[in-house]
Amino acid sequence: MSPSAIEKVVALVGLPRSGTTVLTALLDAHPRFCLYYEPWNASRKRPPPVPQSLDALLAWLTERFGFAPGPAARVVGFKETTILPDSMHWAIETVDQLARERPVHVVWLYRDPVLCLLSRIEGARKWWGHPEARFSEEGLLAYLREAGPTLRALRALAARHRGLGVRYDALVRAPERVLPELMAALGERFEPDQLEYHRAGPQPHKVMGDVEVARAPAPLDAAREAARRAEAEALRPVLDAVLAATEFAWLRALDEELRGSDAVSRIEA
Repeated sequence: MSPSAIEKVVALVGLPRSGTTVLTALLDAHPRFCLYYEPWNASRKRPPPVPQSLDALLAWLTERFGFAPGPAARVVGFKETTILPDSMHWAIETVDQLARERPVHVVWLYRDPVLCLLSRIEGARKWWGHPEARFSEEGLLAYLREAGPTLRALRALAARHRGLGVRYDALVRAPERVLPELMAALGERFEPDQLEYHRAGPQPHKVMGDVEVARAPAPLDAAREAARRAEAEALRPVLDAVLAATEFAWLRALDEELRGSDAVSRIEA
């Protein structure tokens, strides 16, 4: 596949545990797409340089991950999810650079940061060797203060490129409606097989992010998100006390903006 055949680039961004892994898998199941999972996070010991061209990015991705886009690929890209400043800056600078030579579609997947935190705590207990991990008010404060700059930077990135905001809660409730909407906004035809991405089986050699998507892919499950929401509601007194602070006014405003938006919406400045 010649890089000249690539028509557009997709950059999928969001907080960790916001659903970006499964959305990447849904998009990557399309025959015209070839997406790479977390180039920076997969290479922390030798972080990738900001590419000066699409050719340079594809050459690095091919060497790092061991596969190149196939002959049918016309849309390439990556997903990067982290609250680490270096990773965030790499993703932002890469998007800004690639936009000089190809149309770049920024897809910002938004999930309530509190639910991202609760999911991260569960992941720490199940997969990452921290069985003692628990929710606490102090942990919530630290997390929101760490995540804040990332959320603001990602929204600014999406607005600068007139990117797309996708609400994770809407995606898991009605993927058969939301995924076609997203594909149409990307200028691509939805393929029903995308919703059956899990039939490809485990792909731990390729998928990075959500361990379950890599090892035991399954259809989107609205019940799990509802259970996570119920877990947050049980913590409502603590959440309300913390989120009422002036320093988190930005988060209240952002959450109100996105909750009132469509499942897939254009992010404006």
